[in-house]
Amino acid sequence: MIKAIIFDFDGTLVDTAPDLIASANYVFKKHNQLEITYHEGLACSSDGTLAFLLKRFSKEEIDSQDLVNEFIEFYLTVCADNVSLFSDLEFLLKDLHQQNIILGIVTNKPKIFTHKIIERLDIQHLFKFVISPDDGFKPKPDNDMLISALMRENLNPAEVLYIGDGERDIIAANKTNVGSVLAAYGYIDTKENVEVWGYDYVINSSTDLKLLIDSFSL
Repeated sequence: MIKAIIFDFDGTLVDTAPDLIASANYVFKKHNQLEITYHEGLACSSDGTLAFLLKRFSKEEIDSQDLVNEFIEFYLTVCADNVSLFSDLEFLLKDLHQQNIILGIVTNKPKIFTHKIIERLDIQHLFKFVISPDDGFKPKPDNDMLISALMRENLNPAEVLYIGDGERDIIAANKTNVGSVLAAYGYIDTKENVEVWGYDYVINSSTDLKLLIDSFSL
């Protein structure tokens, strides 16, 4: 039986791509660079600020011009403007919460953004915890954050699913011996061969996730 579902954030729980791409294009336009298309930005929307900036700048240019801070400062003003939960997840989250299944978030995204988005979506009451590197942990693919989640809730790894759309998520889940679930609807570059990531399960929608959870009760 599953007692806890833990989610990655960008590209798994919440569609944050529109505001991330807008922030990247703000920086590109400011520095007279060609803006990226939505499709181009979608593929790196789970990979952090640097992944966006490297589309148009070298690492040296990014460091010398402090472009990361430019991106972050703008993103902070727009990060909750165009966000939405993925794949009708709101109904499933409420159902799982009513069943007393523990819901949590483990993400590499800084909490200053995560909490602002969660509050905008009015889902903060559904989640028992939100853990990020801000709490003093190494980012994924390290599994420090997942280990902390299991310890704080006294959970057996066999009773937990971790859902993410990146290889780093699957690596962290497998290191922790929790069920690793690939959110195939997320921000996955079409060039990636996800079959080699070693996930335990794959889902394409909230319906798939519900069926997966229910299968553990059979």
